[in-house]
Amino acid sequence: MNTPTAPAAGKRELTRTNTLAAWLVSGAAVCAPSLGADDIKGVAHPPTDSRNSHYISNREPLLASPLVKLPIGSVRGEGWLKKQVELQAAGFHGHLTEISQFLKKEKNAWLSKDGQGEYGWEEVPYWLKGFIAAAYLTDNKAQIAEATVWIEGAIASQEPSGMFGPRGHGAKSTVSSTDGPLDLWPNMVMLNCLQTYYEATGDPRVIDLVTRYFKFQMTIPEKDLFPPYWQQQRAADNLASVYWLYNHTGDTFLLDLAKRVHAHTVNWTDAIPDWHNVNMSQAFGGPATFYQQSKEARHLAAAERNWRQIREMYGQVPGGMFGSDENCRPGFADPRQAVETCGMAEMMLSCERLVSITANPVWADRAEDVAFNSLPAAIMPDFSGLRYLTAPNHVQSDKSSKAPGLQNGGNMYQMRADDHRCCQHNFGHAWPYFVQHHWMATGDNGLAAVFYSPSSVAAKVGDGTKVTITTSSNYPFDETIVYSIDPEKTAEFPMYLRVPGWCESPSVAINRGAPVSPLKDAAADSRGFIRVERMWKKGDTLTFSLPMGVRVRTWKGNHNSVSVDRGPLTYSLKIKERYQPSDGPAAFPGGEIWPESPWNYGLVLDENNPAAGFEVVKGAAPTGQSPFTQDGVPISLKARGRRIPEWKQDYLGLVGLLQDSPAKSAEPIETVTLIPMGAARLRVSAFPTASDAPNAHQWTIPPEAKNIKVSASHCYGSDTVRAVADGLVPRNSSDHSIPRLTWWDHRGTREWVEHEFDSPREVRKVLVYWFDDEPANGKCRTPKSAKVMVRVGGKWVEPQTLGPLGVAKDSFNQVTFEAVKAEGVRVEVELREGFSGGVLEIRAE
Repeated sequence: MNTPTAPAAGKRELTRTNTLAAWLVSGAAVCAPSLGADDIKGVAHPPTDSRNSHYISNREPLLASPLVKLPIGSVRGEGWLKKQVELQAAGFHGHLTEISQFLKKEKNAWLSKDGQGEYGWEEVPYWLKGFIAAAYLTDNKAQIAEATVWIEGAIASQEPSGMFGPRGHGAKSTVSSTDGPLDLWPNMVMLNCLQTYYEATGDPRVIDLVTRYFKFQMTIPEKDLFPPYWQQQRAADNLASVYWLYNHTGDTFLLDLAKRVHAHTVNWTDAIPDWHNVNMSQAFGGPATFYQQSKEARHLAAAERNWRQIREMYGQVPGGMFGSDENCRPGFADPRQAVETCGMAEMMLSCERLVSITANPVWADRAEDVAFNSLPAAIMPDFSGLRYLTAPNHVQSDKSSKAPGLQNGGNMYQMRADDHRCCQHNFGHAWPYFVQHHWMATGDNGLAAVFYSPSSVAAKVGDGTKVTITTSSNYPFDETIVYSIDPEKTAEFPMYLRVPGWCESPSVAINRGAPVSPLKDAAADSRGFIRVERMWKKGDTLTFSLPMGVRVRTWKGNHNSVSVDRGPLTYSLKIKERYQPSDGPAAFPGGEIWPESPWNYGLVLDENNPAAGFEVVKGAAPTGQSPFTQDGVPISLKARGRRIPEWKQDYLGLVGLLQDSPAKSAEPIETVTLIPMGAARLRVSAFPTASDAPNAHQWTIPPEAKNIKVSASHCYGSDTVRAVADGLVPRNSSDHSIPRLTWWDHRGTREWVEHEFDSPREVRKVLVYWFDDEPANGKCRTPKSAKVMVRVGGKWVEPQTLGPLGVAKDSFNQVTFEAVKAEGVRVEVELREGFSGGVLEIRAE
């Protein structure tokens, strides 16, 4: 597949990432200290060969940390960003102990001193990770006290061996996790909670607990350390905590443990070993974590290669994510494919960690892409619910099953506070951790502005002087950021301002002076940050301008569809949304969202200048509410579009699959409104283009949009009976790229499937293509035997065939008989003992 094409911003990203090792070497030499005058220049990144004097960062022999996360509370959201965290704390996530069965205190294994009890898996630490961070960021005393109850439970649970948390039956997983004697995956998340608590309180018991726990990990037999599944995939999170403790204590055994942890982690260095969306989001960058110790370029390069390969195969879509509605599936890469809300949260955190390790600003660009364009739309504006899955093209959000269009069956799209278990608990760390990474310390005792939403930071700089910097902005909706600098005393230190990959001509003005454009003639490898060093005094201001032009990206891997960007925001068609409350908790009802206006528009673009013809409409900055609502968002675009009448929803309610652009349409050109994706909970953000020119492609109505009369004795929830008559020809019997009917989990039984014709027709041949997933180690096989029936005069009869219906794999099996006027066909099977079976396609000729 092709990578997405874009104007200069895309080229800038390639420059940043293709020479990643060189990127880390460059930059340090150009960061010479100033001599008192304003020193403004473009640099690749903050220095990578010095260590911050004021904040704990990587010790020798680990590579120096070019960007250092500040303790929680040092950075706080302001304006709309503060409101997002407050809404989360006041919303269902802040009240999840009242809603979730997993957070009931009675008999909870996470509050048990011996680790026994119930609900001792990932849900408690998933929730606590975001809950405790939001509590400290909002100074919510009641929620801090609630979080402390769970922290105290974890500390009190440690046994003499060093193990802590649920164990034995108390650690029983909610979904299949491991066959090994220890499931350390939930503890990896609880370690993050303990680190936040330690940053806020300095409680020495945390250091003691984590030290003893990691000594315990050194004693675990090789065969029992991180066996499959989740813990083996995500063990780089354990590794990050090992380095956290090493940087606090310097205990050298931790370096040996780090090597052991990496050796027992699934190999994400050489290839992508797993296609589960949360594993991918959480683990793709894991090798770069170990790079801090190994110093091997292949570990650093693996993170970038993994990110790009995922996007090339399944991420030819806007929003920063990819299509994996549980797992990625070959053939399912259309922008209607969705991703989990907690996959978004984990992707943001992975990118934030990678910008800390590498100081490569492309990771900040990628974190923003998800934070602004995908995450907000997955959650109700008032945080009264979330949905499990969200897609870039998503025109109906109801509770009916969308399988097999989505991999998961069941209620995936309804906004709920009391459902979607893992995302319900885990999404909560996304906004608080994003806030914390807005500002980071640098190795030369400066500060780096990594993100530009309204925020404030209080930190030590230079010789130890404390400075407070307040960011006044309406970013990402506006392009001007104003910093107010308030040091305790006049102090010299550098400020680094990340240059987003989409911005060609940033400028800096100090104390309302003349703007300076330090990157105007700068080489490509020094466009990562603008470094400003001077003697800063109380009352100084710095104005940072990031001109935002409209850009159009073309997704060649998805039928030449297009997306429209301005700055870090991608835009969606504004679809009128009708909210229908659910039967969830009264305080947090959530609900379904239904479209009340047409959505099937293709954009009409100027072939020579696609970005022309868009009008930017600016509104008032939101106050007291989330900006990610249709009415509250302060920016929109006017564009030209044509309806494509043949583009319809399918039988599941999913938006129809894209077809080649430009799509032929004779409909009149209309002015349509585009709003930021994050404000569009119903959205079309990967558009076809539409034209009435002779070279335009006729859009066809696919079988999935037509009424097909099919039924079966049984169909697995993630499959569909319609598959047998959808007209799609399999590549082989194990083809997972097209829909299928399976009788799973029925084994060794007699089953049937039938197709009723729209009207009687002559039939003399029936062809059947069996599903058999033996190559994928599945449990479906071709049947033991099968026969064909036809319906004549309302009755099923067996025709006189010239031979039995075959059960061969990887081809159509056919029977012929004397022509009959049939009303439908039916296939009856006897499944093999111990196995299920299925059908990919049936044809009647």
